[in-house]
Amino acid sequence: MHLVLRPGLSWCICAGRAVFLDLERDRYFCLPAELDHMFLRWASGERLGDEDRDRLVASGITQAGESGPARAATFAPASRDLGIIEGSGPSLPDLYAAVIGQFRARRALKRRPLAHIIASLARKDPAAPLRRDESRLRQIALAFAKSALVMRAADQCLPRAIAAQQRCRHDGLDSALLIGVRLHPFAAHSWVQAGNAVVVGDLELVRLYTPILMVR
Repeated sequence: MHLVLRPGLSWCICAGRAVFLDLERDRYFCLPAELDHMFLRWASGERLGDEDRDRLVASGITQAGESGPARAATFAPASRDLGIIEGSGPSLPDLYAAVIGQFRARRALKRRPLAHIIASLARKDPAAPLRRDESRLRQIALAFAKSALVMRAADQCLPRAIAAQQRCRHDGLDSALLIGVRLHPFAAHSWVQAGNAVVVGDLELVRLYTPILMVR
């Protein structure tokens, strides 16, 4: 019997352990040590015995399938921050769009399941070309940075990232929304990144987190 990761789960290796995000249930979790070791062996491509495979299926992490082990989430490490305000600030239309976008994202998170919102951000046509326009990305980044003077940014990383990714999509820009985690203590963070540049989410914070989900 071949195994596949259960649909709706994404995962990463953080501090030597597998950390999972169950998007449908909007929760993060780790496995007990023995199961964690077993899962990592399977994910690395090691062939497991029948008893170990049965235990992974019983845990709800995997199910029967043909595609094989699922890779951990990965993305290029961030090394630049486009949201650092230098010189002239954002245009009024961009600032307005950033504020309204965050209001809408906050409202959506109260009314709709997170999985539905994340699904709406995925590209409908993966083959459609996207622009790599850092000048435009910087304008969006500056607008969201400035919007923190109008709207509280602390503990609002998810609606800010959702709104920023929607804005990038509206403009046909190549960017990704990422959710990352850390352990000891556990915390999660959301940001938007294009290549190695953080658009929204604060580079110094982003460096503390391991990506567990990427949507582009």
